[in-house]
Amino acid sequence: MRLGCNTVLFAAQDLEGALERIAWCGFKEVELAAIPGMCQHVAPGRDDAARIKQQLEEAGLRAVAMEAAMNLTDPANIPRFIAVLRFAAELGVEVVNTGNGGKSNDPVAEQAAHDAIRQLAPHAQELGMTMGVKAHVNQAIYNTASALRALDAVGDVPGWGINYDASHLYRVGDDMVQAVEQLGTRIVSVHIRDTLERVIPIGPPLTQVPGRGSIDLKGVLAALQRVAYKGPIDLEVIGAGKMADWQATAIAAESRGYLHHLMRTLEA
Repeated sequence: MRLGCNTVLFAAQDLEGALERIAWCGFKEVELAAIPGMCQHVAPGRDDAARIKQQLEEAGLRAVAMEAAMNLTDPANIPRFIAVLRFAAELGVEVVNTGNGGKSNDPVAEQAAHDAIRQLAPHAQELGMTMGVKAHVNQAIYNTASALRALDAVGDVPGWGINYDASHLYRVGDDMVQAVEQLGTRIVSVHIRDTLERVIPIGPPLTQVPGRGSIDLKGVLAALQRVAYKGPIDLEVIGAGKMADWQATAIAAESRGYLHHLMRTLEA
């Protein structure tokens, strides 16, 4: 199993600083945060792809994913997301992850999310990558059932799949292991973290550290192994932008150690 780290954990650092700390903690793969309003370590139209590649090489990291969470139910965001896809292709990432927007249990919003996926997924396919749509709390696609509806509604359009995040499914009351089994080969990327309680929004960073919360992460990883998932698994801890540097680094190091141990145990 592969394990990387999303740079959003180091929102207080510039990209170079984030990459240095992620590499120091033992990760070999990285997900680049391109999240408007939260953490934009990379951004199309602002950053030079060649320079980012150089920073990655200097840190000894491989960029496997980019997170560009946007409200896809807003048509104005479609060209913005296409720009992100093109930029990500320049960097050679495998998958661009996003939420979907709208609100839960709203058929109109759900349809709008499906329509956006139909427009965007072919662009990802043409660029040689995949679009990962997260089942995200409070959004149109928010649980296992709505993710399965999206897969069914969009049909055979290539270039996309589900970004699986157990912490979101746990907080809406889903069976997270069963979700892996149901979504199966349509899982194209994984965000991993813990959470202590079924609260929305998620709790502070320390409750997101794998092994400190209530999620059966070993069961989740075992289920991913059973469905032969081979894609990126990226630590995604949010809300650490105001923490001291040593605290964010400790979170990355502890998380990597815990998850690496679980993975090696399962592979033994």
